Amino acid sequence: MLSHRKIDHIGNLLKIEADMGEDIFRDLLKWRNSYSSILAYYYQKLKMCISDEDLVVLARRLKRIESIELKLKRFKTMRLSALQDIAGVRAVLKNEDSLERVFSKLRGQSTRNKLKKVDNYFNEPKGDGYRGIHLVYQNAYSKKIEIQLRTDLQHIWATAVEIYGSLLGYSFKTGGGESEWKKFFLLLSSYFAIQENAQPCQEHRKLSNKKILAQLKKIISKLSVIERLNASTNGIQVTVSRYNELGKKGKYALLELDIIKKRTSVKIFNKKDLKKAIQIYTEKELEIKKRKGVQIVFVNIEDLEKIQKSFPNYFLDTRRLLEILSRIVLGI
Repeated sequence: MLSHRKIDHIGNLLKIEADMGEDIFRDLLKWRNSYSSILAYYYQKLKMCISDEDLVVLARRLKRIESIELKLKRFKTMRLSALQDIAGVRAVLKNEDSLERVFSKLRGQSTRNKLKKVDNYFNEPKGDGYRGIHLVYQNAYSKKIEIQLRTDLQHIWATAVEIYGSLLGYSFKTGGGESEWKKFFLLLSSYFAIQENAQPCQEHRKLSNKKILAQLKKIISKLSVIERLNASTNGIQVTVSRYNELGKKGKYALLELDIIKKRTSVKIFNKKDLKKAIQIYTEKELEIKKRKGVQIVFVNIEDLEKIQKSFPNYFLDTRRLLEILSRIVLGI
């Protein structure tokens, strides 16, 4: 097992974009993949405690190396060993009532790990407009995991940020991007908050709901948000394959989005092939270091439809967002 000192050294190399060599990069991937057990524990825990009436979709993932690098660059003093979201489980819930029920239930449950932190962004959004609730747990080996609870609307917003970021070449999540697009996301966040009887973003609290809507309509038109999204996401090609045709229904999937070629590939793995799946994921991450516009993630699945619901950004799936934006513009 790598020491914290070695991990933090690798983190410093990521911050300055140093050429760390393949052996060190493999060490980084091995360390990242070691979070699989705590990830599996909390995935099952949430699966058991969330009712079908409240749940839209439940997903888990290990953080992409590119995302780790961006976060370390944004927070200059942050140590890689201290990151709280290397492993993450996300529950998308039907509405604000479902969110409150699940949050209260989780807070009241016993766990073999320590609850280290709770960030409630429901009524107090982040500066960029992000809303949701995060709970961070830590095990006896100092490994942390972040549980994300979001409503369906909050998930649509967060997915929009990722998709537009990919299409426009910005990292909105880490503070990048043009000011007008940031303004659009803030207004959209406040509009969604109003729909959920929550506080809008700080910048909009002196505005009436009518004024927020008027400003949102104006910026949608100014940026040609709907037209640009339609043009960029139409015609994406999706290919699905299985690593092993034998055995039970697939339990894991490797998603690869090529923004430039507008192509998403999904490779499905059986439970018994998990070790091989992680090996292929590792090789893919080594490969995409040399390719622009490619994103890859390894996820747990129930079925293909739920993959797309959980990670619509990997399919450039903007149908629900486009429907909402069109209704806003048309006033219906």
